[in-house]
Amino acid sequence: MESKQFLMRKFLEYYRKADLKLPKSFEKREFALVPFETLPEFIMHRHISFTSEEDFRSYAISNVPAHVYYSSAYYQNPGKEKMEEKGWLGADLIFDIDADHLPLKTNSIEKVLEVAKREVKKLLKVLKLDFGINEAEVYFSGSRGYHVHVCEEEFLGLDSAERREIVDYLTINNPIIVQKKKLLDSNVAIRLSTYLKKKKKLEGKELLKMLKKPDEILEKFRIYIDAPVTADVKRLIRMPGTLHGKTGLKVVRIEDLDSFEPLRDAIAFGEDKMKLRVLKKVRLRIGDKELNLSQGEIAEIPEFAGIYLLCRGYATL
Repeated sequence: MESKQFLMRKFLEYYRKADLKLPKSFEKREFALVPFETLPEFIMHRHISFTSEEDFRSYAISNVPAHVYYSSAYYQNPGKEKMEEKGWLGADLIFDIDADHLPLKTNSIEKVLEVAKREVKKLLKVLKLDFGINEAEVYFSGSRGYHVHVCEEEFLGLDSAERREIVDYLTINNPIIVQKKKLLDSNVAIRLSTYLKKKKKLEGKELLKMLKKPDEILEKFRIYIDAPVTADVKRLIRMPGTLHGKTGLKVVRIEDLDSFEPLRDAIAFGEDKMKLRVLKKVRLRIGDKELNLSQGEIAEIPEFAGIYLLCRGYATL
């Protein structure tokens, strides 16, 4: 309880001072918050709309949130509780690359975030080359992955089925790339064919034979996204600038993906020292601090690192 109250105070301090910018066309979006006071139960307060950034700040100060979300969808009446009364107008195309969906077996958050960043780069390349998308915004989720937002006008009206086709393309789900001994006219097939010719130096029937079961080659092109996020035309996604209740890190828009370091560039709190008791062995680099802590240890560490450990449940006051 003491740890929860401490975190709630720190989150409140953050929302009082933070220069938060609401998303584009925020007046047409639904917002949702998970108040700190409801934790450990994850109780979401939904169907909220705001008329200004000051309106949002006042709400956040009165209902200190552990998590803040907004809808990828635009509505005529975003504050209506019944979905059929909201009046759907369209939705941003959203991609979520998260540790839970990556083919990894590691407890290292640094490794997870490194692999996730590589997936984002693959995704951005395919979106540009195969879909002609040049304007995609990349965000750190605040925890174990990244979000990619496509806000271009021509994609806003896509329905769930059309978005699932994009998912199938990116994940190479149930690919049928050979039909009547001819490659289908798809970019995936062309990319696979080009790759095989280059790497395997195969032609004709031998190439077609390999293309029937191209598991190893397919893996090179598959992008690991959270499919339901992209297919959902009414998805709630984390609001940029807000804090992630399970890490204390910010949801951050990324300008330079190559140089961005989540456990350095998404820190929201300062370097004042705090003491805590370690509940679980920790080995982690966060900010400029290398943590190597043993279970049961009483540690004095910077506040930004302590809040991260408290939020993750790795320590207590």
